Amino acid sequence: MKIQVNRKINAPAATIWAYLADFGNIQRFHPLLDNSHYVEGAASGELGATRQCNFNDGNFVKERVIDWQADSHYTVDIYESSMPFKSAQATLGVRRIAANETEAYMEVELTPKYSILAPMLYLSFRFVAMPKILKGLDELAQREASVALA
Repeated sequence: MKIQVNRKINAPAATIWAYLADFGNIQRFHPLLDNSHYVEGAASGELGATRQCNFNDGNFVKERVIDWQADSHYTVDIYESSMPFKSAQATLGVRRIAANETEAYMEVELTPKYSILAPMLYLSFRFVAMPKILKGLDELAQREASVALA
């Protein structure tokens, strides 16, 4: 199943990309994470770089960069997880709308371990998890902007 969400953010695309490109620190804007860290590879921009994300509920995912397009998007393959899916890939990216307006987007393609879980996973990702992640990205941008103005 493939799921996509997007959110308009009042900040330059370069700013939003900088948050996304800080690959090991996704917990800065991902409200469902307790912490995240690099496992191996470069800080950003390197195919094969890996991170582990530990969720507030005790679950975890290990992700490997399989595509990196600087200033645009990256895709990770979730190669190990405690979550109920066989396979999953996620893309996070930005599109410039105007000088201080950006569309941030997230796409997830996953295969549940059990087909009966597909509707629940779809609803959970589409209407809860993914919007919260993009909202967290927006909130980080607004906090950083207000600190810069102070």
